[in-house]
Amino acid sequence: MKKKGVIPRLAVNGILKNGSTYLPYLGISIFSIFTFFVFDLILKNDVMKTIPRAGYALMLMTIGFVLLGIIMIPFLYYTNSFLIKRRKKELGLYSILGMEKKHLGILMLIETLIIYVVVVICAIALGLLFSKVLFLLLLNLAKLPVEADFAISGKAVCDALTFYAVISGINLFANLIQVGKANPTELMGESRKGEKEPKRILLWTVVGLLLLGYGYYLAITSKVDSAIFLNFFLAVFLVVAGTHFLFTSGSITLLRGLKRNRGFYYRPDNFVAVSGMIYRMKKNAASLVNICIFGTMVVITVICTLSLYLGIPGIQKFRYPYEIQVDYVEGSFTEREKWEQNLRELAQEEGVTLEDYHAYSSAELHIVKKGDQILVRDGTADFADRYELCLLTQDVFNAMETADVTLGKDEVMIYSTGADYGKDRIIFYNGTYNVKEEITESLLRPKSYRNGFSSMYYVIVPDLEALEEIAKPYGVELSDSYVYTVRMNPQGEEARKQAFSKELKELSSAQPGFQGYMDYAEDREDMASIYGGLLFIGIFFGTIFLLCLLVIMYYKQITEGFEDQKNFEIMQKVGMSDSEVKRTIKKQILQVFFIPLAGAIVHTAAGMFMVINLMAALEFFQEGLIITCAVGICAGFAVIYGISYQWTAKTYYRIVKRMA
Repeated sequence: MKKKGVIPRLAVNGILKNGSTYLPYLGISIFSIFTFFVFDLILKNDVMKTIPRAGYALMLMTIGFVLLGIIMIPFLYYTNSFLIKRRKKELGLYSILGMEKKHLGILMLIETLIIYVVVVICAIALGLLFSKVLFLLLLNLAKLPVEADFAISGKAVCDALTFYAVISGINLFANLIQVGKANPTELMGESRKGEKEPKRILLWTVVGLLLLGYGYYLAITSKVDSAIFLNFFLAVFLVVAGTHFLFTSGSITLLRGLKRNRGFYYRPDNFVAVSGMIYRMKKNAASLVNICIFGTMVVITVICTLSLYLGIPGIQKFRYPYEIQVDYVEGSFTEREKWEQNLRELAQEEGVTLEDYHAYSSAELHIVKKGDQILVRDGTADFADRYELCLLTQDVFNAMETADVTLGKDEVMIYSTGADYGKDRIIFYNGTYNVKEEITESLLRPKSYRNGFSSMYYVIVPDLEALEEIAKPYGVELSDSYVYTVRMNPQGEEARKQAFSKELKELSSAQPGFQGYMDYAEDREDMASIYGGLLFIGIFFGTIFLLCLLVIMYYKQITEGFEDQKNFEIMQKVGMSDSEVKRTIKKQILQVFFIPLAGAIVHTAAGMFMVINLMAALEFFQEGLIITCAVGICAGFAVIYGISYQWTAKTYYRIVKRMA
């Protein structure tokens, strides 16, 4: 009974006395459950199902919610491993003093329950306090109505309690297994035990170089095609695996090579630095890999979300260069002049001006391109070979572009909205045509050489007779497929533009030959909602990755401090001055902890090729903006990393000086 009364006090005292170890774990746990709770509150809020265009943000939040759970479980398990490692010496002492394994189990259970209660109370309290603010931030970034009410969901509270209970249970089970298998002597020495040195380090160094090299190769040579997302995940996997092998084996291989160089190694500064680095890399490699990977994730996440959000106007302009488009069947649109006059009058009445007003006639073919051959599309064609091809006559093109093009009987001009056609002829079913000129700019649509998913071809032919001869073998009859298209960008107050669009749709649909009316204003708003939601998730995940990195750095500094207490004392006894010891240790720690920063920046630099192509898959072609964001974010991250290192290093020096 006495033991039962002592155990709860030992549990409380154990947490309080090990505050430097427990506080970071409590902080990251509270933030993790707070984030999980806020995501869940937003997802379970009925308002999200009623707000216009909120479906996009809801979809992205759901994906982020699942990813958050996947990330948090292994990370909180990883940080728990630092806790139990620091506590093993204390638990071993309790065991030597007569406490049985079952009592140690009860002690750890009580500690786990205390931490659980503190974490869920703080996380839920913060969630209830800040959830509405974050909800309004999401609505604002996603360009959604911000007047919406926000209700608290009891189910979200239960989900948060259950989620952290599962994590706490996993961690407790792992701790019980570790302590139960070890004897008191092993527990006493476990806290000073570093990571094991890997075997066959030369082999794994070569494997790491090959994996990392191939991952970089995939990133640098990636193309905007249907395989880019698969290649992205493969490249990420290869870089992570390669980084692991190079940090755990390659670094030791390099340092051993320096050690074998007698002229370099047997110098006072180099002798101590290389020896210390070998020792540190043996026991720090696994954690440094995580720091490097989390650092890369922070930088890449923020680059992608921030550049994408800042690039929304450019993406909208490329995808929807014209806000309104009206289509008519050319042969049936008999009252064109009257309709155009009514259009001008309507614009004047509603107080809007019409900019970028263009009209042209064309026939559209759904084709498969094989080299310079244009074939009929069927269900077996590869996605990469499928294109839309529009046929225009030279007269229509000249009128639209204010040009003076003259084509021979067997000549055409080509305009591609993606990569250049790049051939001097084009073969249709009715014959072969010579490409007189490939146009690089047109009012028809914007062009980007990286446009691989929505690119199309415009082919200008000599006359209507040639157009009909080309189109007929592809099943396109001009009587119902030769379309007159009008595009425009109305300018004015938003309410007036909406009223104009509504009236124009009614006017246009009443005309003979009417085929379709598209107002892309809503599509532009949908796009802003999607990318605004992405930014919201990116902010959260960037913050989570950064906190994960900081926690790993902090725990490694604590581990380093306790490891170096004895080393510090020994170096002083062999004749090194206090200032020399401090300088040597500082040099080693700086090198060890800034290797991951260099690795993260190199990974980011190689990954920029693939990031640019991934952005191109979303029709974001502003490479300069991406590169500017990358440079600024890398510089900012380096500053934050340096400040974080200085902050965590203070803990290390405080621990070491206790033995000085």
